[in-house]
Amino acid sequence: MTLAPRSAAYIALLVALGSFGPLTMSIYTPVMPSVGHDLAATPDNVKLTLTTYMLGFAIGQLFYGPLSDRYGRRPVLIGGLLFFTATTFGCSFAGSVGDLIALRVLQGLGAASGSVLGRALTRDAYTFKEMPLVMSWISLGQNIAPSLAPTIGGFLGAWVGWRATFWFVGGFGTILFLVALLGLGETNKFRGERINLVGLLRGSAEMLRDRRFLGHILPLGFAFAMNFGMLAGVPFILQESLGFSPQEFGLIVLLSVGGFTAGTFVNNRLVGRVAPAAIIGFSGWFHVAALLIMAALSLAGVVTWWAIIGPHMLLSFGTGMIVANANAGAVGMYPRLAGTASSLAGLAQMGMGAMGTVTVAMLSVVGSHYIAMPMVLGLAPFAVATLLSARLLRPGAGAPKLES
Repeated sequence: MTLAPRSAAYIALLVALGSFGPLTMSIYTPVMPSVGHDLAATPDNVKLTLTTYMLGFAIGQLFYGPLSDRYGRRPVLIGGLLFFTATTFGCSFAGSVGDLIALRVLQGLGAASGSVLGRALTRDAYTFKEMPLVMSWISLGQNIAPSLAPTIGGFLGAWVGWRATFWFVGGFGTILFLVALLGLGETNKFRGERINLVGLLRGSAEMLRDRRFLGHILPLGFAFAMNFGMLAGVPFILQESLGFSPQEFGLIVLLSVGGFTAGTFVNNRLVGRVAPAAIIGFSGWFHVAALLIMAALSLAGVVTWWAIIGPHMLLSFGTGMIVANANAGAVGMYPRLAGTASSLAGLAQMGMGAMGTVTVAMLSVVGSHYIAMPMVLGLAPFAVATLLSARLLRPGAGAPKLES
């Protein structure tokens, strides 16, 4: 039976497609110290297994969207899900940190299919004006799995071992592959226009010259840089410096992800009352406030879990306010090239997310008596960049293509 667009089952698929990329990352964070112990790897090398996953995810964004604009959403999604599932199970057999780093790149390439095509499938089914609210509700649903994933990962790591997190995610990928194979019809109504490579490149160039398009994807990317930088640094602070177990970390980090959920829920209430561009503009101040609070607590010598998680919650709240509006605005502006627009939005998210993790990893090597300060200093430029790039959405920056 084919899933009908705009049906509850179709929306559930959109939520699941957007979930498994972040789930793959967040279920892994509690077991990162265990990976280092088991594979005799340094913390910096273990952090690379997170960075390379995001690098593969970022690179994958470049291909799935344009391919789906040219050949259709269904075949490209099915191929991506199959590749993701195979490489995920492959990660569970890694014998060294080098093997795991290489496999994580491939896993990221496959995982990119879900987020890119999930956004494109949403644009295929909904109008530009419907997109902000629809994306906000979908983002709220998508946050459930990543919210629970650190807790699941912590307990799987303690009871079975870190490899079990890949078995869990591989099973999820298998289910999604079967649903797409057996229940998803083709939704790209522009596929018959025979979009060629030149047309795709011309469309991409037009998007990257559009100030309002950049005003959506750049704040989105900088926000993800901060969130992923936190995800790379917080597990080691809580487990290595403060002595928490993987299970305890998984439970504590639920509070941080709860900040994102709260931000998304508040955004749901604001959409329709406040312009999406205005929401993106003021949400960046939550990031600035979070880093200032974390810096003040660290410099004051406050070394407790809540001094880390509290600011992380506030930062995640701001990101939750940005994500749905930025994705909806970027993808909604170009319905005929929704896949390509989704790819560029995803590239901004994961490419800058990888930059955030690399920055935190590099500054962590330097170290500090104030354990949170390397992370704060590494992420501060991204907070400023979020505020500045949102200014591109101010009136007069260029009108979006409001196609239904």
